[in-house]
Amino acid sequence: MQSLLSKPATPALPGAAAAAPFTRAARAARTGLSALSLGISLGLASLLGGCGGGGGTDATPAPQATLSAAATPLRHAQAASTPLAATVLPVGDIDKGTFCYAEPLALNADVSDLKSSFNANNWLATITGVYGRRWPSGKALAQAQANDQYFKGFVDTSSFNKLAESLMVAIHEETHMWDLAGSRTQWNSYTAAWIDDSYQVLQLPLYDSDGGFPRKEILALIKDDASSSMDDIYLKDAAQGDYHMQGITAEMNAGLMGLPAALAVAEYIDGIGASNSRDIALTNLSYLQLYLRTAKANHVGYFNKLKSDAAWRKFVLIEFLRTAYFIQQSEPHAAKLGSSKVAALKARVYAPENLAILEEFSGYKFPRQPGDACMGGASSGAPQISSQPASVTASIGQAVSFAVQASGTNLAYQWRKNGSAIPGAANATSYSIPAVQPGDAGAYSVQVSNAAGSVLSATATLVVNPAAVTISVTPASVSLQAGGTQTFSASVSGSSNTAVSWSVQEAGGGSVSSSGVYTAPATAGTYHVKATSQADSSKSALATITVTAAGGGGSGSWTGSLAGAGSSARFPSSAPGYYTSSASGTFTLKLSGPSTADYDIYLYKQSGSGWSVVAKSEGPTSTESISYRGTAGNYYVLLKSYSGSGSYTLSYVFPK
Repeated sequence: MQSLLSKPATPALPGAAAAAPFTRAARAARTGLSALSLGISLGLASLLGGCGGGGGTDATPAPQATLSAAATPLRHAQAASTPLAATVLPVGDIDKGTFCYAEPLALNADVSDLKSSFNANNWLATITGVYGRRWPSGKALAQAQANDQYFKGFVDTSSFNKLAESLMVAIHEETHMWDLAGSRTQWNSYTAAWIDDSYQVLQLPLYDSDGGFPRKEILALIKDDASSSMDDIYLKDAAQGDYHMQGITAEMNAGLMGLPAALAVAEYIDGIGASNSRDIALTNLSYLQLYLRTAKANHVGYFNKLKSDAAWRKFVLIEFLRTAYFIQQSEPHAAKLGSSKVAALKARVYAPENLAILEEFSGYKFPRQPGDACMGGASSGAPQISSQPASVTASIGQAVSFAVQASGTNLAYQWRKNGSAIPGAANATSYSIPAVQPGDAGAYSVQVSNAAGSVLSATATLVVNPAAVTISVTPASVSLQAGGTQTFSASVSGSSNTAVSWSVQEAGGGSVSSSGVYTAPATAGTYHVKATSQADSSKSALATITVTAAGGGGSGSWTGSLAGAGSSARFPSSAPGYYTSSASGTFTLKLSGPSTADYDIYLYKQSGSGWSVVAKSEGPTSTESISYRGTAGNYYVLLKSYSGSGSYTLSYVFPK
């Protein structure tokens, strides 16, 4: 798609000498928002116009949508120059009656960390982070749309929940910017549909000069009030009602992006920001059906022109199955994402006369029940699902199983995870996981097929409870002189995030760095260093530090830990770095360490400006001792690991 560095003025729209701009109140009514909640200036609303359209920027590639168990991918969109050429849709499985639409979705993925870290400045990172986990193709779409100068105007950044509410409107409106050529000069000539960054249907000719007609003509076929609020805007408004086929497809495509945009954050939606996303998707699909019925009845030349275009026939099928797929996926949040009229809209879309026009136009067999996103699923002898797989919540290591019951002959099964076929033996009426791991969490479904057709089951969600986080600190206790230092380490289990935050429990109890290096205070006492898990802040562990006053000789003991061969520890570790003994006497040192280690101890005495070893113990174990008769002077002790690692206790008696 072409880059849009600055948005050009909106051209004249079909059916009017100049477009009557959508007012802020009218746009708010269309999306189910109050004019105040949109927070968009009247000038911006005027620029965008009622039905949008325009360019965008190239998106960062996202994980691909799955169009069939073995479908040929739709051709990737290419930046186009005038004149645009129609993209040829895939052949292969789509023409064999096995075509299904699905996308990778993980709607229960945990985004609580993104919610807790949200602020008004990181709103785009929050959006793309949520979509990256729950609706991958939406991540690329949001990143690309955010490059448009008007995207931010649709987004409410005052809170995470307000952001969630506004995403349907933002993605819906900005999808219009992806719908047409970047120049917006061919508004009346071509339509397009974004599926994701890898799968796009682009540059389908509208053939308006060959008999296209205003969409307000379809009003005569609407016999219910299921879409009355949108009919008032899209069909009865003086400017909106005069839009031709491009008005139908532009709103249909935008509705098919707004629905998953809302679905991905459904549990965080408080207000009305996305309460009609299901209505919009179904309404505009029904408008396409009614437009084709009106074309056949009153504009037969135009109907036949569209029907003669193979790309158009497949486009109609794909858009129908996309709608069915996202309506199915949004069922668990139906109350938040749709009005009470959704049932009537489903009845309209699946009415025999409205399915019949699509089948006559496209030549494909359409599913007969809502939620079935596979073509040919309702043909004679095709499978019918009587019992859907159920969602499961399990703990790590627990066995889980999904099962389906279906009727039909010579049935074949293919289980899917997040829309992609599961390799291996995932081809029976049930699919089992013997010992669940965190990576198994996701959305599971099964495609049941035979020679007569196929049907895709409802989605069952596997939620994996995380393992309990545990944490420990090494060494657990240590003695230091005032001003001394000690490096602590923390071990975290039960989470892939092993990072910790360090702190000192007592005020004035010294300090600890982010890497666990503790510095004792000048005041003697007992203090505690705390390591807190960053994965679960309710989990922490303590180490105890006994701080003694700095000075000359005396007794007590030192405890600590050596990391391995070549590591060492010096006592005293605090300034000035040595003991001063004012009298002659016996210097006694006793070391006890791990049985698998070889530790050695050395007693140093100052001689002039240098230091020399006056006594040492270098036995083959970590049990060592020194008894040295020395004179008054300055001394320090060095403990070294010859081999091995672990905790030790070093006791001493020095002359005072």
